[in-house]
Amino acid sequence: MNAPHELDDLGVRVPPAAIEMEQSVLGALLLDNDAIDRLGDLRAEHFYRYEHRLIFETIQKMVMAARSADVMTVFEWMQSAGTLDRAGGLPYLNALAGNVPGSANIARYAQIVVDRWKLRGVLAALDEVGAMVHNRNGREVDEIIAEAQTRLESLADAAVQAPQLAAASLAELVTELDAQFHGEPSRATIVQTGFTDVDQKLDGGMRGGDLVVVAGRPSMGKTAFSMGIADHVAGHVGPTLVFSMEMPTTQLNMRLLARAGNLPIAKLKDGSKMVDGDWPHLTRAVEHMTDLPQYVDESGSVSLPDIVSRARALKRREGLSLIVVDYLGLVKLGKEERHDLQIAAVTRGLKELAKQLDVPVVLLCQLSRGVENRPNKRPQMSDLRDSGAIEQDADVILFLYRDEVYNPDTADKGVAEVIFAKQRNGSLGKVGLAFFGDRAKFADLDAGRLFGGHEPKPARARGFD
Repeated sequence: MNAPHELDDLGVRVPPAAIEMEQSVLGALLLDNDAIDRLGDLRAEHFYRYEHRLIFETIQKMVMAARSADVMTVFEWMQSAGTLDRAGGLPYLNALAGNVPGSANIARYAQIVVDRWKLRGVLAALDEVGAMVHNRNGREVDEIIAEAQTRLESLADAAVQAPQLAAASLAELVTELDAQFHGEPSRATIVQTGFTDVDQKLDGGMRGGDLVVVAGRPSMGKTAFSMGIADHVAGHVGPTLVFSMEMPTTQLNMRLLARAGNLPIAKLKDGSKMVDGDWPHLTRAVEHMTDLPQYVDESGSVSLPDIVSRARALKRREGLSLIVVDYLGLVKLGKEERHDLQIAAVTRGLKELAKQLDVPVVLLCQLSRGVENRPNKRPQMSDLRDSGAIEQDADVILFLYRDEVYNPDTADKGVAEVIFAKQRNGSLGKVGLAFFGDRAKFADLDAGRLFGGHEPKPARARGFD
């Protein structure tokens, strides 16, 4: 590759470039379209060679249009667009795909390409400053220095998204409020959980871009609660992606059948316990599941980059309305020295992913054992493990509490409290849900919604009758 100090055969300094890295990026993309999700901030203008920009733009357009981008399809696309000859033709496309070992290191290739682009920008800025020094045209020295600083600072600004003046979005906000006032639907992404009181407390539902933390001690129903939300979103809104690092897909499917068919899990574990009347419920539950756009990743411990790349790829291919990560303690952590900084990197990354994809991310978390040492075992914010990072990045923090776990004789048997410990743009408090342990299922409480020492009215489990 061309290093910044290299000269050509005539002794002329060559601009910083990484031609081999550019070729490797393009070749890797031709072999593996999904690798486009690992390119970071790479854009077409970062490529030094014009033909590489053309090829990269073509691959981008095809992938975003859900078209396969291999040598022959890119050849056909560029031929139709009239850009093929300027990009080197079919022989060059073949060479790109044939000379790359694979896509495993594409993120590093892309970073090198971006770095060389930045260096070219530095040289260009310095050339302009040098010209100003030799041709002052009456300018003061301090004026030239200030101009030099401006040119170099603009390079840093180009590498990151520029801050937006807060007032610039006011008109859009007022327009949105006016539309809602006149009965038009909100343009904001609102994803309902499917639980009436929870959605009401959330002012309609979860927002796209929200990081929603669901926390509780073991046996409180964190997975059942989050999967109930995922089931509802997949059935009524759009595709969901669940990273299940603790429970395999077979167990998740069994719980989904139990919820959808209103069948005890014990019967699904042992078919000999089924009765004739159960089979219609099971059949309809299977039909319901077959059409459900719910995707489960059970890879075990996955890293934040794994979650980001797989979510982006699914969003691009199928669309995406919700991400569930079960749970924080099993996410593969980075190399930061302190554990709290490792956790902070994950929560910050998931929040950023939610914003980028405009979907809510539901993150399950464990609570510390300190809860068990208190007379009142309802969770508090301080019970969150590594609570500082989680509290800072989360938009909503929900604690699940079932009194019957600790007090078998409680009047609140079959009731779960959803405690709103944090809501960035809403009120705190708690709501009650019915819990059916044999079906791993939550449901709305019937009219009255009494809990916390009051006997609730019987709730009806959602599912097939």
